[in-house]
Amino acid sequence: MWELKTGVVYNMRTNQIIGDYVWKADSILSRLQGLLGHSYLKPGQGCWLVPCQQVHMIGMRFALSVWFLDRSGIICYILDELKPYKISPRHKDAVSVLEFPAEWAKITDTRIGDTLRWEYRLGAK
Repeated sequence: MWELKTGVVYNMRTNQIIGDYVWKADSILSRLQGLLGHSYLKPGQGCWLVPCQQVHMIGMRFALSVWFLDRSGIICYILDELKPYKISPRHKDAVSVLEFPAEWAKITDTRIGDTLRWEYRLGAK
């Protein structure tokens, strides 16, 4: 697996940590790889694709909750269960995408319009 920065994602509306181990994929190779090769994500694990406006699930083995963020870190669209071999719509207002376990928005009470903040943490868990 590639070397990625890890961090924690906070929901500013709920003042809660919603991702306690989130990989930041911000290079061409790390974005191409994304979560391919993973068999699952544990609760709180995720991948932040920067920049990104659309994702595909070709080659994935499990569904994901996919959140599209604008330049300010505000969620502009959520697909809470994108299934393997599907392709998301492209969102022109998005500059990045967060991927979490399926139904993570429902589980964490995260909504469109919420502001998220990613904080780098060495060895985040």
